[in-house]
Amino acid sequence: MSLARVATRSRNGLNATLIWVETHLSQGLPAIVMVGISESVVRDAKERVRSAIISSGFRWPDSRLTISFSPASALKTGASFDLPIAVSILLASKQLPDALAQGTEFYGELSLDGRVLTTTGLLAAGASERDKQVTIFTPKPNAMALAPFCSRVVGLRHLSELRTPDRLSESDFRECSPARTNGVATTYQLPAGQASLWRAAEIAAAGGHHLLMSGEPGAGKTMTAGLIRQLLPDPSDKEMLESQILFDIANKPYPSHRPFRSPHHSISLTGLVGGTRHATPGEISLAHHGILFLDELPEFSLATIEALRQPLEAGHIQITRAEQSHLYPAKFQLIAAMNPCPCGYRGSSETACRCSSSALTRYDAKLSGPLLDRIDMFIRVSRSKLSDVMAPQTTQYDRLERVRQSVLVARESQIVRQGQQNSLLPSSDVLDSCSLTGETKKWLESTGERLKLSGRSLHRCLRVARTIADLTGAASVSQTDLTEALAYRIAIKANP
Repeated sequence: MSLARVATRSRNGLNATLIWVETHLSQGLPAIVMVGISESVVRDAKERVRSAIISSGFRWPDSRLTISFSPASALKTGASFDLPIAVSILLASKQLPDALAQGTEFYGELSLDGRVLTTTGLLAAGASERDKQVTIFTPKPNAMALAPFCSRVVGLRHLSELRTPDRLSESDFRECSPARTNGVATTYQLPAGQASLWRAAEIAAAGGHHLLMSGEPGAGKTMTAGLIRQLLPDPSDKEMLESQILFDIANKPYPSHRPFRSPHHSISLTGLVGGTRHATPGEISLAHHGILFLDELPEFSLATIEALRQPLEAGHIQITRAEQSHLYPAKFQLIAAMNPCPCGYRGSSETACRCSSSALTRYDAKLSGPLLDRIDMFIRVSRSKLSDVMAPQTTQYDRLERVRQSVLVARESQIVRQGQQNSLLPSSDVLDSCSLTGETKKWLESTGERLKLSGRSLHRCLRVARTIADLTGAASVSQTDLTEALAYRIAIKANP
């Protein structure tokens, strides 16, 4: 009788639980019994592992195999258990040295011919806390992504490479950083003219504020979303790694720059906030540390729009299903665009609106007061002058660079002062950060009462005003800064 024990991990939200794969060989008719699992993907691993072991030149044990996964209560899902199962069988049958299981963890899916395949969902396992001396054996394509989390990573191409683990480790240990690019991958067309639109985009980008734009078709709302994306600074290594973990869980390609998610208005509630039976992250979590752009906002279903209320305020989302519950981060910047009415021309000085009063009422009802109360800025967008549209784009790119430098300086001052951008400031710290004078505070109180601002609206105005002051390098928020911030706020209360 022989017994082997191999360590691996099973993803549980953003974390990964340590799992021990134990294999026991005993006398009896050849058979494989797997205990401690419920997922069919893991149960099917025995067929893949058997073929992979034989194809790799190893001997399949002519014994009764009992494979246990402990703790039994932990959730076990995915195909990353193939490699640890194979290693535990080879250790128990004395085809690999016992030392291979000491201070190591194994992840990876196996093909029938013994190749170690690229496996999704491993970044959460790699980012888990462990002893620095632990060595992780992983598929070769996953090794580079895991290297920033672990100092000892071995990339495997084929199961047969484990015959010579010493030589393998000498050639395949890696310490590298995640792949990244500077700036954004695509240069978007920029709004022509539109001084008020550029100003709103500058403030939104500098403070990370939520922005809602309303205007007739062709006014430049979608271009503004691209403008804000280009104004944002490159993500830090920490922010990038957090985004990569979320994308890995969702089985999507890793972002090489700050996330920009733009789902179609037909997206389901599960697709936006997350769900499925495995409680995977949705678009709001994939936009973590980036932008969630919702074009044609009123065209989204009412339930989908209203689901944004809690994440906008809390910065995270709790996804609960029958067997699991995961907390995913969702600190995204919401940039939304809408037409003023179904036909798109309400309030236009050039084209008459064709919508009935009932259609306008239904359209306006799609955006509830509680949702609008969570948006920092609202701006109406007019069409650009044709003379501005015909101007050379080089002038717009020069303007973009000047505004981007202003945004970078403002965001850096926020990090130095409070350690985070203004949009993330807790309500209890907003007033202290603004450093209002007594006269300015009295003016704000009277103006807020006259405008009937809620407490949330007042705090959001203060955050925007703090950003406006940062763009000018001012240490305190002035009445002029508050007036501009209130102008963006008052528009939300008006009929879009």
